[in-house]
Amino acid sequence: MNEDLLIQRYLDGSLSREDLAVLNQRLRDEADLREHLRDIAGQAVAFGDLARRETDTPVCSSKKPDKSVWLTSLALAASIAVLAASAWLFFASKPDAVLTLVESTGTVAWSDGTVIASGATLPAGTLETVGEASSALLRFDDGSLITLHGDAELSFASEHQKVLSLTRGTLSAEVRPQPAGRPMLIRTPSAVAEVVGTAFDLSTRSEDTLLKVNEGLVKLKRLADGSEIDVPANRSAVASLNTGAALDAASTPEPLTTWRFDFTTSTPPRDWRGFSKNGAMHASPYVAKKMPDGRIVTHHGISIRTAMLEKPLRMLATEHSVIKYRLRQDQPGPVNFMLLTHKPDGSFGGNFELLLPRDQLDPNNDGWCEITLPISAFRPLTPRHPKLEGHVLTSVIAFTSRADAGLVVSHFSIDSQP
Repeated sequence: MNEDLLIQRYLDGSLSREDLAVLNQRLRDEADLREHLRDIAGQAVAFGDLARRETDTPVCSSKKPDKSVWLTSLALAASIAVLAASAWLFFASKPDAVLTLVESTGTVAWSDGTVIASGATLPAGTLETVGEASSALLRFDDGSLITLHGDAELSFASEHQKVLSLTRGTLSAEVRPQPAGRPMLIRTPSAVAEVVGTAFDLSTRSEDTLLKVNEGLVKLKRLADGSEIDVPANRSAVASLNTGAALDAASTPEPLTTWRFDFTTSTPPRDWRGFSKNGAMHASPYVAKKMPDGRIVTHHGISIRTAMLEKPLRMLATEHSVIKYRLRQDQPGPVNFMLLTHKPDGSFGGNFELLLPRDQLDPNNDGWCEITLPISAFRPLTPRHPKLEGHVLTSVIAFTSRADAGLVVSHFSIDSQP
């Protein structure tokens, strides 16, 4: 929506809450737009004075004003008065802040594409984390924390109670005790989670929602048939559009220190990054981040997402852990690796990265490289999460940051070495 239409709809009262948040954010960020609205306000005052002069008839005058002209001018003056008052109110008030963006990695943006910086206080609206390795730590005034990670979209508001809508992606939450009768509500396309105060992870796709509770209790409602279930600590539940599927709380699996996936014999889930072809996983393009001017940065990668397996599992990184790949490239060059993690209690653990230079890739005669990556070689993206050991790996990504190099993976594993 362009700026003139935004202002017009604000002044006539037809602007939605979401668009109002967008307009206010733009007014804070864009001096030209603030000046434009001031011009409108100034014109409103000037037109108001003109309309009053044209409708004022001197007491001593014997000429009566034409009734239709008088009514039209009066209506114009009234409309302009409202315009001027609205413009003044726009500058005099700001929408209430709902939460604060404490820190972020990658790109965090409003739904209109405006990039948000860490430390910003945010009114009700919709934001997204752009790119698989992006994250956003959000804090409500009561201290409740929401971490949005991966490619995700979240709408939020907080009036009488906190109401969130997770359209896609994953969030981790540490929710402080909520007021009686006013739980936090998190809506997804297939479910509603009712939270009084607890710690949990929530992931949604178009057809189902996965809830994993780490502390406390969360009530999960399946929208397809209205059935509900209480999910206690250390239990998980899936609410899908398939009403024939059981809605029950299963035990959350214990984290594993050893796990492997052979792409030559098994087809990966559709939600993993990349595409399966000829017994291997091939890199696919994805948006890694968005620049302030709107340009996007594209990477080509393959991601191993353990939470998306038919039977979700957790991979635990220890000080002795090593990650192994069998991979090759059509165009030799450096390869980047990234680990997305949770802490054992379910809270966000941070993202970690490693760049492997081309000269450390040693292909054999058929072009395949056997890569061994010690956990200790990965570096944190933010100082808030300096430690990787003891974290649960939710996604492992191999990617090239330049043009498509034809990256292919045939085997992946995590093991412990003495």
